[in-house]
Amino acid sequence: MYTIEQFIIANDLRPADAVVMTKKFFGMLDHYVIYLGKNHRKNQHEFVANYTEGIQVIPPEQLDNFLQTLQPKEIEKFPGNEFQRVNALERAKSRIGEKAYQLFSNNCEHFKNWVHHGIPISKQVEVAGKSFAVVGTAAALIGLAKNNKALVILAVILIIIGAIALAAVQKNEEQQKFSEGGS
Repeated sequence: MYTIEQFIIANDLRPADAVVMTKKFFGMLDHYVIYLGKNHRKNQHEFVANYTEGIQVIPPEQLDNFLQTLQPKEIEKFPGNEFQRVNALERAKSRIGEKAYQLFSNNCEHFKNWVHHGIPISKQVEVAGKSFAVVGTAAALIGLAKNNKALVILAVILIIIGAIALAAVQKNEEQQKFSEGGS
C-alpha cells in the first residue's frame, strides 16, 4: 500500500490531474478525484471531489478512510497546457463548498469533466440511462408476454430511471451549447 506521497510520485501526479477510483470488490462505477497539489502552508497534498455532501477538499484523515473502500484504477492526466491547468484549478477551487450533488446531473464525473474541459458531462450517466431503458423495455415486453404485472411494474421503474438519466444528459448538452453561443 502506497503512502499518498509515494502514490503521487509513482504516478507523476500534477495539479488538475484526476485519479479514477473504483470500489474495491466488484466496483462498477468510477469515482473521480482531482489532485490540487501540495498545500505548502499545511504541508500536505490536497484532493477535491464531488461527494453526496458536495464539493470538498478531502481531509487527510478522510483520505485514508477513502482508500479503504476505493482503489485507484487509473490516472487521467490534465489534457491542456500550463495556462489551461491554472484555469482548471481555479474552476475546481471555485466550487469548493457547493452542495448541489445530483447523481444524474452533477456527480463526481461531471465535476471532473467540468474541471478538465469546462463541460459538465458524465459518460457513466449516459451509459446507465441507456442500459436502464433497454433492460426496462425488454423486461416490459417479457412481463406483458407472460402477463406478469410485477415484472411490468419493475420494467416501468427501470424505464423511468433511464429516462431521467438521459434527460439529465440532454439537459447538460443543451446548457453547454447555450453557453457556447449555439442554438
